[in-house]
Amino acid sequence: MSTLSPTRDPEQTRARILEAAEALFVEQGFSAVRLSELARSAGVTKSLIHHHFGSKEKLWEAVKDRAFERYFTAQMSMLEEAGEPDVALLRASVEAYFHFLRDNPGVVRLFAWAHLEGDDHYSELDAELVGAGAEWVRQAQRRGVLRADVNPTNVIAVFVMACTQWFETKSHCQQWPGMGSDAAFLEDFLTIFLEGVTPRG
Repeated sequence: MSTLSPTRDPEQTRARILEAAEALFVEQGFSAVRLSELARSAGVTKSLIHHHFGSKEKLWEAVKDRAFERYFTAQMSMLEEAGEPDVALLRASVEAYFHFLRDNPGVVRLFAWAHLEGDDHYSELDAELVGAGAEWVRQAQRRGVLRADVNPTNVIAVFVMACTQWFETKSHCQQWPGMGSDAAFLEDFLTIFLEGVTPRG
């Protein structure tokens, strides 16, 4: 249970609820967490959770958005500051996502729980970032930097899925004969992926 004292600051209260919810959702998943348990952990009443978030489902979405926001902000800045589309930026984007997941195992667990529980919520942050990334790929295709016979959104999906899956299943996959480290996997994946999206001949 939280040892924090009650506060009348709405922003502090909201932050405490989010922190407690993220810890419980990471550990147990969305379905297993009860609102009463969450209220005890945050040191608030259930009515305060409803006041700030409306429902457990809305709180779950807020937790995921908060966890993803760090990567979203950094990646959008990278895209906005980039000059002409080139392969180097695509490589940097893959590396940024991979390192974000490596450095934030709690986010990986949130993603895994969402996938296991059939969560089909499509957040505005996710939609905006995928849309911006796909548009960048489209521009690179028009310039002839990337092959034009593949769906730009699928280019984004391939590296997102591969990186996410690596961290969700790494403890199992690292037992396979010859499997290497995070760095070795990333380097091999980049070789395969970038050669696959580069124009032929």
